[in-house]
Amino acid sequence: MKKILFISPAYRTKLLENLRVLALPPLNLTIIAAHTPEHYDLEIVDEAVEDINLEAHADIVAITCMTPMAPRAYEIARAFRSRGIPVVMGGIHVSMVPDEAAQYADSIVVGEGEYLWQDLLKDFENGSMKKFYRGGDNRPDIENLPRPRRDLLKGNYFVQTVQTSRGCPYDCNFCSVTLFNGGRYRLRSIDKVIDEINSMEDKRLFIIDDNVIGSGKRYIERAFQLFERLKDTGKEWCGQTCLNIVEHEGLLKAAWKSGARGFLIGFESIDAEALTSMNKSMNLRPNTMNFKDAINKIHDHGMAIVGGIILGTDYDNNDSFKRTVDFIMDSGLDAVQLSIQTPLPGTALYSQLDAEGRLLFKDYPHDWEYYNLFEPVFEPKNMSPEELYQGLVDSYSAVSSFGASLKRGIRTFVKTKSMFSTGISFFWNYDSYKTITKGSDIMNRLKRRSEGGA
Repeated sequence: MKKILFISPAYRTKLLENLRVLALPPLNLTIIAAHTPEHYDLEIVDEAVEDINLEAHADIVAITCMTPMAPRAYEIARAFRSRGIPVVMGGIHVSMVPDEAAQYADSIVVGEGEYLWQDLLKDFENGSMKKFYRGGDNRPDIENLPRPRRDLLKGNYFVQTVQTSRGCPYDCNFCSVTLFNGGRYRLRSIDKVIDEINSMEDKRLFIIDDNVIGSGKRYIERAFQLFERLKDTGKEWCGQTCLNIVEHEGLLKAAWKSGARGFLIGFESIDAEALTSMNKSMNLRPNTMNFKDAINKIHDHGMAIVGGIILGTDYDNNDSFKRTVDFIMDSGLDAVQLSIQTPLPGTALYSQLDAEGRLLFKDYPHDWEYYNLFEPVFEPKNMSPEELYQGLVDSYSAVSSFGASLKRGIRTFVKTKSMFSTGISFFWNYDSYKTITKGSDIMNRLKRRSEGGA
């Protein structure tokens, strides 16, 4: 029986190792494992929760990675290949820069891997693996997606994840989801989703769809159906959604009855011009552009909100930090994910900033580790990179210190009566504060860069 070792690398810089709510299981590897023939012996190693034994036996190694993990992924690949073990790489970063990744692996999977993986394994068994396996527009039908192999996970995670759909039609300029997963929503069978959830011992789940309710009449009706079925599972859940969830009569009530206790929502900016430049049209619609009203509607239904806000757009200046902090505190957001605008490969934002000569760190693949959403990798328009990073640190200090996080966590519990959403509120705030405010090496690196150093 041949052995496949699946690997999810950790951040090499360890910048985000203390963010417990971001330590999610590598669902993509469990899904690929479920598409692997039974005659293989399988092991998943998630470096975020366990060490990798680079001397481990394997007949083939499969590595996935996002952009900031790429340098570590290439290190791991190099170690196994030096022992004569073939390495396959895939995932969103590899799919955006396949020619780069091909220097470090025997085969590259570009795009979603379910169908491609099975073809690759046939070629592996025949000794004829190709350098590239490309899905193109032939995206997998996920309606009857098999149950992920969670039995292969060895770590204790903050929460288990479930996927009910893929794709996003909005194509925001900073996001590569539409390019990777397509602009059309593809839906899993609700029966399959519920069967999977019922098979899980965990009482709390995170639905990782980019927008759990979708957009358009068909998808909103499907969201009502999904929420109705989720009621019977007895689970509490949080998920990602857009502000369009407030536009549909009865949808928030149905979500709460289904067990929803919180949502991660991308507000992105409090500046309308910035939202326009991001192509974030959803947040500029009449029923969503009043953020405080939308937040109140969700809170009135007993659900918490983690608000995603991006700092450093071309419409931000040094006054933007205080205005953003004031909005966070006045609106009552339960938790925030403040991040710095980051030009990830494959995005329109990357193409724009590269064409304008504003990227600061281009020694790839090493410098990909800085593209982690929390440190500047480009020259801002209205401030220095050092001012941008200091603004991020100061904003976290203002909204997510221990005292502020505890106060907001208590307020979340009063609203939701859920320890799940309360835990997310407190830890998302406080862990972020502890991590980001200790990034002195980031400031030193920016200062060296501005002085012309490495």
